[in-house]
Amino acid sequence: MTPTSTIAHKGMVSASKVLAGAILDFLNHPELVKEARAEFEKATTEMKYFSVLPADAKPPLDLNKDTMDHYRAEMTKFYLNKPVRFN
Repeated sequence: MTPTSTIAHKGMVSASKVLAGAILDFLNHPELVKEARAEFEKATTEMKYFSVLPADAKPPLDLNKDTMDHYRAEMTKFYLNKPVRFN
């Protein structure tokens, strides 16, 4: 993501530092991972997941087909040297 202002850049740098620090804490203190897992399990015990979609719901795969066909050639220059697969 490209920052559009200096305040956005400062925010992204600060967030990156916080995430890096948290990762280092988790790597150096495995007991923190266990505590976090226990807290997560406790917080999510009462809330059960359920899908609001019917079990037989299928996504409309051709919803933007015309638009994608129109721009696909232009988008190929951004592909990462991998073949495109649509399934």
